[in-house]
Amino acid sequence: MSALFGYLAEGLKYLMIFCDKITGQQYWLSLFLFALIIKIVLFPFGIKQQKSQQKLAKLRPKEEAIRRKYKDRNDQESLRKMNEEIQAMYREEKYSQFGGCLPLLLQMPILFSLYYIIQNPLHYLCRFGKAQIEVIMETFHRLTGYASASTYQNLTIKTTSFLHDGENLQRLIDALPVDGSVPTGAVDAAGNSFADYAAFRSDLISQLSSKQYPNFKMFGFIDLSVTPSEQIWWYILVPIFTFGILWGTAKLQKKFTYVSPATANQQNNMTMKMMEFAMPLLSTVIAFSLPCALALYWIYQNVLGLGQQIILAKMFPTPKMTDAELKEALREADRQAYEAKKAEEKRKKSIHDEDRMMSDMNRTSGVPEGWVEPMGPSSVKKDVDLPKGKKNKAIDRAEMKNDKKED
Repeated sequence: MSALFGYLAEGLKYLMIFCDKITGQQYWLSLFLFALIIKIVLFPFGIKQQKSQQKLAKLRPKEEAIRRKYKDRNDQESLRKMNEEIQAMYREEKYSQFGGCLPLLLQMPILFSLYYIIQNPLHYLCRFGKAQIEVIMETFHRLTGYASASTYQNLTIKTTSFLHDGENLQRLIDALPVDGSVPTGAVDAAGNSFADYAAFRSDLISQLSSKQYPNFKMFGFIDLSVTPSEQIWWYILVPIFTFGILWGTAKLQKKFTYVSPATANQQNNMTMKMMEFAMPLLSTVIAFSLPCALALYWIYQNVLGLGQQIILAKMFPTPKMTDAELKEALREADRQAYEAKKAEEKRKKSIHDEDRMMSDMNRTSGVPEGWVEPMGPSSVKKDVDLPKGKKNKAIDRAEMKNDKKED
């Protein structure tokens, strides 16, 4: 799975590089532009999700009519039958319960892939090779004493933020080892291996001098490369603020999202209410141990998601029924169900009458006039104990009728 996210990140990095150039290497703006473009690209799927909610709202009377049939029956068999009828109604109306899940399924891989881009800007944004990145980070570690090599993403982000300052960049170039061996796998821009360390160092200095590095400072004082768990002071407010935004936008988004009565009842129980806090709380814990840049992207994603939901609710509003309209719709649904039931009973009665007629024929002494004996083995019947003359006359009449039809 990580390989899949890595491949997706390789494709998305070009969009991130574009956003970084458009915003003049202002990383907090680059993240916002990236999130906005992703929302625009996925907007058609949001329309599909909203239309799915519209259709579910229109099916509410039929669903309520089915649930009312089983209102006072809580045994497992009744609940199973109720769910089967609801699912059959959904299939008949061509409604899919999973039609609105696609946008979420598409956003999750993008979020995880963006995590790869954020954790390694030296590779995805500055486009250094793996061997070059190892030498750069080792030199940065010697210069600054930053000892978070155990968390690779923190070290790479810190190094990238350090290189944005021109004086720091020159300090790192001057601190590069003069002598050494070519790191394993080191190649130049053309993919050629280096003959010696001097050629590798010269190429690295050239790349360091020509690259543009994103600015991780937001408003001049918030450093998005900082991990709150490493600098517990006012940076602790970042995960707390993240929790507030994620929880608040989720609550507001529910006001613009149609939820069926059955789902609403489930959401009102204590377990579901705890889940409302669980997801933002999980994001808060992650935001505490990762650079602030990822928490900022989550905030952008949720705020833009709320805005999208408001726009879709205005474009494709879900029907809201009054109590009187709902009662009338329920009566209509009951009437249709009653007519369907009567039609089914009539059909079954017709089949029963035909079966009874056949049974009566087998018990009576003769074959009715006009009756044509079916052909085939299944039509063979046992001889009944009738007077020979009567039986022969009945058979003669049937044969004469068959002959007339054949003529």
